[in-house]
Amino acid sequence: MVTTTTAAALPGSSRGAATGTSTGGPRGASPRAPGSSSPTAGASTAAAPREPGPSSTSTTAAAATTTLPPAANVTYDADAVASYGVGPQPANWNIHALTASAAYPTLAQILAQVWPSAFQAAPNGAAVLNSSLLSSAQQVSSSPQTLLYQINPRAVWSDGAPITYRDFQYNWRAQSGRSQFRDAGGQHFTPLDDAGYIDIASVSGTPADPYSVTVVFSKPYADWRSLFAYLMPAQVAEAVGFDHGFTDPVTDLVSGGPFVVSELQAGYSLELVRNARYWGNPANLSSVTYYFMGSTAEALDAVTAGELQVAALEVPPSDLQQLQAANGFSVQPVASATYEDLDFNEAAGPFRSAVLREAVMMSVDRGGMATSALGPYGLGAKPVENRLLLPGAPGYSANGTNFDQPAPSSALRLLAAAGYTVTGGHLEAPGGQRVEATLVFSGSDPVASELAGQVASGCAAIGLKVTVRGTLRGLGAAAGLPPGWEMAIEAREVPQFPSVIASRYASGGAANLDSYSDRAMDSLLTELGSAAPGQLSSLYDQVDALAWKDFVDLPLVAVPIVFAVERGLLNLEPGPYYANLAWDEQEWGFAS
Repeated sequence: MVTTTTAAALPGSSRGAATGTSTGGPRGASPRAPGSSSPTAGASTAAAPREPGPSSTSTTAAAATTTLPPAANVTYDADAVASYGVGPQPANWNIHALTASAAYPTLAQILAQVWPSAFQAAPNGAAVLNSSLLSSAQQVSSSPQTLLYQINPRAVWSDGAPITYRDFQYNWRAQSGRSQFRDAGGQHFTPLDDAGYIDIASVSGTPADPYSVTVVFSKPYADWRSLFAYLMPAQVAEAVGFDHGFTDPVTDLVSGGPFVVSELQAGYSLELVRNARYWGNPANLSSVTYYFMGSTAEALDAVTAGELQVAALEVPPSDLQQLQAANGFSVQPVASATYEDLDFNEAAGPFRSAVLREAVMMSVDRGGMATSALGPYGLGAKPVENRLLLPGAPGYSANGTNFDQPAPSSALRLLAAAGYTVTGGHLEAPGGQRVEATLVFSGSDPVASELAGQVASGCAAIGLKVTVRGTLRGLGAAAGLPPGWEMAIEAREVPQFPSVIASRYASGGAANLDSYSDRAMDSLLTELGSAAPGQLSSLYDQVDALAWKDFVDLPLVAVPIVFAVERGLLNLEPGPYYANLAWDEQEWGFAS
């Protein structure tokens, strides 16, 4: 399945975006490829295959720029090529424009190696300083919050223009969406996401020192490392236009990364080759071709047919067995950071009642859901216990354990105390009206489809009749919940930067699908925006704990993702944020 999400601050982070596929060059081009391209001959030596290790986040170039420590050196085959399966071809190639939102997952993969990011997001969620682009990035003042970025003086766009403060300045203006800033032709900018950028008062530099960038905030923004991802070349964007101008990827996607766009075969593929102007270490692969695919099933068939050599796929257990039977592959299931969430409409209908929401949460068998959804993949059968942090992250607490096992008898006592009754097996509200509900979900989401039936069964135990309808056409906020909806299962993600949770739980928040509003939560979220780093873990825990206490929504289970990688393809890093698989694609390679 192919899914969408709102704009992620760092490269990656959308479900379904990493239906990725890669093929090794020295063994011959993929059968899908119309031809092979190998502009550089010979061999290259670089840091070798990495083994899993602890993650790190750095703000200076002195620290490691990968989340995995390097092993011994290896000599790579410089003629090796790769391919990668993504969604349909975008019409607009600017990942930051609202008009390109439907293509975000595809663009996140392609642009990860073309438009540089101040910090890169690894598959384990770590934010890593891009030390090819920046020598340092640090907060130099807290009142007002002020950042100083030092750009590598060698950094240059593939058209020869240097990367300077002007690029940072343009990216801020365009992505803030403020009315005083105008796009080409005098139109207002319409960015996909203004988070963080709207809080900036100024971005400045000088022609005398074009590689120093000073960013001053009008209000504190704790997750400043999420900013200036997929940096657009200002000289191109100003000429063609932010909202609608990026229509020709070969001409418009001027590169500041290790690869540059070489060729587009409309509706079929896009090829990247090594960027000859790139100032950092050259990519181990000579080229990467992205194939536009219609479905996960298409990518699965290609992998098992031997056409493709790496994939990150959301597949049912039967397809997992198919992948495991494919020769020459290492298959690794992962519990992703994406999870299925049960939402309640708190603005209208029966779930305005916190008592009814709590009773439903008590009746659902989250433990059983985890066993059925994750057990066949050999993953730990535990439901999602924290909305903000993954297990093992600093400050993580399992705040949802009280709702792991169903307790319908306790739920019925709770309802009775609030005046609800069960007559003839049907739940009735205190005024005597029968209580029923409709649960909507995406029919194209196999995990949600299974969970919907389990939610309905749990609710039946307390007399609540639930009608399930797989009528949503997307996932998450993209699903377009219908007017009058009552319950919904939609995909969410444990955020790489937890302060973005504010948009979900703040009163009137952009992603607050449930219409939840609470003064205590608003206060916590406001405090979160200006908290010192040492206070964040405690605040994150308080936010999540309050969401459980207020029965806002019910996190269910993580979505299992299966990585299938050809043995011999080095330096891929599977992780829960699987859409970030291409974050260090320049390090992928085959030993010569």
